[in-house]
Amino acid sequence: MRPVVVADSGPLIALAGCSHLMLLTEIFGAVHLPQTVLMETTADLGRPGARDIARFVQKHVRVHPDRNDTIYTQAAAALDEGEAQAISLARALQCGVLMDERCGRAAARRLGLPIFGVLGVLVQARRQGRIEALAPLLQQLQTNGYRIAPALITAALEAVGEA
Repeated sequence: MRPVVVADSGPLIALAGCSHLMLLTEIFGAVHLPQTVLMETTADLGRPGARDIARFVQKHVRVHPDRNDTIYTQAAAALDEGEAQAISLARALQCGVLMDERCGRAAARRLGLPIFGVLGVLVQARRQGRIEALAPLLQQLQTNGYRIAPALITAALEAVGEA
């Protein structure tokens, strides 16, 4: 059974930047978004990847109204709006969260939410044969400005036999 996730903005932007948003439908059973995350990623359709995200969301993602519960209020004190909304929605849906930002991941971990990241999605896709090679995608992510710690890159490449 494939996990269900609520996505934050960063992973959507990263995967759109390397033309691999569809991996989300192949790795996860369902993808959900808070309205805020949709707006963060598609408000400026001139931004790279925004149109791809908008098309992907329209076809493959369930968008939810923003929340104003206790989980959101507590998360919003330390995180940006999209992260706080994603964590609140993931808690309400009792599913995982797709997030790469360190503080957001720590907040999700404290709530016991399963956490997924872009690197994990790409490693899983490589293991399942959905992408031919991981290294070029990691290079493209970095070229697009997505920050990944060198130690994580090395571990990911070793995990899929590309080291």
